[in-house]
Amino acid sequence: RASAPVPGVGASSPASRARALRSAPSAPTARPGARAAMDSTDQAPALATGLAVTAGLIGIGLFLLSQSVMIVQQSEAVCLERLGRFHRVLTSGWNWKVPFIDAPRTLVWRKTQIGVDGRLEDRTVSVTRVDLRESVFNFLPMEVYTRDTVLVDINSIMYYRIFDVKRAVYEVEDLQSALSNTAQTQVKEIVGKTAFAELLASQREINEHLVSQFSKLFLGWGLHVERMELIEISPKSIVDAMKKQMIAERQRRGDFIISEGKKSAMKLQSEGTMRVNVNMGIAEQQNTRKVSEGERDAKIELAGAERGALEELGSALREDDVRQSDYMLAQRYTQLIRGACEVGEKRVFLPYEASGLGGVVQHLDKTYGPAGTGAVVQRRTGGGTADLLGGQAGSRGGGYRDDSLLD
Repeated sequence: RASAPVPGVGASSPASRARALRSAPSAPTARPGARAAMDSTDQAPALATGLAVTAGLIGIGLFLLSQSVMIVQQSEAVCLERLGRFHRVLTSGWNWKVPFIDAPRTLVWRKTQIGVDGRLEDRTVSVTRVDLRESVFNFLPMEVYTRDTVLVDINSIMYYRIFDVKRAVYEVEDLQSALSNTAQTQVKEIVGKTAFAELLASQREINEHLVSQFSKLFLGWGLHVERMELIEISPKSIVDAMKKQMIAERQRRGDFIISEGKKSAMKLQSEGTMRVNVNMGIAEQQNTRKVSEGERDAKIELAGAERGALEELGSALREDDVRQSDYMLAQRYTQLIRGACEVGEKRVFLPYEASGLGGVVQHLDKTYGPAGTGAVVQRRTGGGTADLLGGQAGSRGGGYRDDSLLD
């Protein structure tokens, strides 16, 4: 049953009703179940208030915890400022900070990436995390005059790496603009000292020189330049001249190659001729040596044969007891008679007195045997002829002639 109403207490307000119940005297005849229901109804608003306060405190704690912890990824760094002043550099991992007092420094950075069409694109972003990995910086295209007054468009990229985050953030106001302006100055200085043909042929040397120069300039900004690349060199308004120059250069190279080929052919031909002449000379030398050796051997053999013949002749003369002078005289006389037999008119002219040959002729039969029939030798005398063999003489006027041939 409902309890009796308390005078002066409205039924619309639970709080006023609770105060009225505390101030009014308790009913002596109230039941226990009705009292428990009344107590639970009075404690519900207090429990809800406690839960709300607890949830609010937990939320505030979680919020403060989220503002106190900062997770930095690998190869990243964050510049932390405390009340607007540099405090420290946060590295990869868990880092603690004071909420609402410590805040990361916001940077305006230009990211280079490959677009949908395959070309390099630049995108400007605001970041609080500095990438420590090797990055690409795409320089804006620039127009530069070469040493031979050729206007070219140069597009280049630079690969760099940040090794000191504090310097990169605080040592220069706008790092991107500083890099771009410094690179343009250096590129114009180098290209202005180089001819267009040399610029196309020596890009590797130019890249190495730019790397060395940029490394010195960007060292104070906490940057290390890994390499530099000139990705595009486009001349302007000299396309026709370049075509003519290219054609002339190729013609010159063709003529040079032809002349080098002819020179090499002539050199090889001269070397071949020289080798042929050398081989012919060696062959002639060997032939001459062989001929001389043959003649020498032949003369040696002939000399040996003559020596053997003379030895045989000497031994024969010694056996026959004949003097060498008689043998030589008989040999010469035989040769003379043989020559006289070949004369057409059958006449023999002796240049000396023929009577001195009588003694020699008388001994010829000992050497050659007896004379044949009809062998007559006549000599010329003052008044006629005399037969040396048979002793017959006759007058035939001046001179002599044979009546018959020798047998």
